[in-house]
Formats: sequence, structure tokens, C-alpha cells
Amino acid sequence: MIICEEFNSLQGEGKYLGVPSRFIRTTGCNLRCAWKNLDGSTTICDTPYTSWKVEKGHEYQYHTTIQEIEHTGIQHIVITGGEPTIQSGLESVCHAFLERGFHVTIETNGTRYIQGLEKVFISISPKLQSSYPTSDIERVMHVKNNSFLNAVRQWTRTNEYQMKFVVQDQKDIDEILTVTTQLRIHPDNIFLMPQGVNEAQFQEKRDFIVEACIKYGFRFTPRTHIHLWGNIRRK
Repeated sequence: MIICEEFNSLQGEGKYLGVPSRFIRTTGCNLRCAWKNLDGSTTICDTPYTSWKVEKGHEYQYHTTIQEIEHTGIQHIVITGGEPTIQSGLESVCHAFLERGFHVTIETNGTRYIQGLEKVFISISPKLQSSYPTSDIERVMHVKNNSFLNAVRQWTRTNEYQMKFVVQDQKDIDEILTVTTQLRIHPDNIFLMPQGVNEAQFQEKRDFIVEACIKYGFRFTPRTHIHLWGNIRRK
């Protein structure tokens, strides 16, 4: 499994928001997300060094993680990306942590299902139409790979999970309703969060997302790591 970084922090989104966690970030992604903002600017993936401009990374060393968290209270491991499910060796890393009693979350875009990870918590963030890039090469790749219904259906049958949507506008709410109805996802498992990388962008979208959560029974999740530290890379 190739990673670009790992660090201790708090989970910033979803069901386990605020929980001290060890983040292990894989490098490489099969999608190229890009959102058009109200001011005309474009926000690409918030970790472009794992997707748009992929860093080479290095082979993951399990014992390094164990040594660096053994004197902390961390019991949660978060394997994120990029897209972890495209990495070879993901299963063995997850099983090593599970055998030591850790809680393991995989954060995925939901485009690939992997058998044998039934004890892992799956945080699925399907990418909606608003995430599609305008540049031709990246758009072709994104469209080709962003097929998630079958894989998500499998994850939700075998694993404890959450579905976490990045919301740009009202059209996203309509798409979320269509997708989650097709997949028969209970609202308790659906989290909505504003698209953006700063407070101003979050506030532009916050009110209508909160209204949707109240109307449909979804959960609202902030992006706590950005509220605390801004859109900067952790060191």
C-alpha cells in the first residue's frame, strides 16, 4: 500500500466527528473532482497531491504507526486518500489493525468494492454531478470511473457504513434523494456537508443544507478540521 502521509488528528466529519484518530493517507485516485464556486472560481479535490498531481509516496510501514500512537489514546485508524480501494495490500493492513483491537474506517468514493473487509467501518462519499471537471481529459476519466451504485450497494449489505455527500447546490439534494432511494439508504446513515475550503464558502451553502437535513431526516456534518486549522496540509 502506497501512502503520501500519516498523522494524528481528530476526525473532522461524519459519525465519528471529534474522535482522536490516526490518519493514513494513500496516494492516487481514480476520480478528478472539481466544483465551480459561486464566485466563478473552481475548487478541485482538497488533497490534490493524491489525485490531480499525485505524489510518488512510499510503501506503508505498519510498525511505524504502532510506535507513534502507542503512548496516545488513539484507538481509531482512518485509511483515506486519494482512493484507498485502488491500493494493493489494503486488506492486510486493515486486518493487522483489527487484530489489535483498533476501530478501522476506510474513506472511499464508493466506486470499488473489496471482499473480506466486513469488520471495517466504510465511510462512502459518492461524487455527484456537481463534482465533474470541465477540462476534457480529466472529465473523461471522471465520467468513466465514477460509477458507484453497484459497489455502494455491496458495501451497505456487508458493512457498518455512512454515506457522506459533498453538497454544492439544490440540484445535489435532488440527486442525493434519487441515489439514496435507489439504494434504500436510511436517513440516519446519510450525512450532508457543504462543499468548500473556507468559512465563506461553507456559509453560502449552510442554510439550505440544514433545511434539507430537517426535511428529510439526514445528518448535517461540518468539516471540523477546516474550521480548526484551515485548508492546510497537516505536517
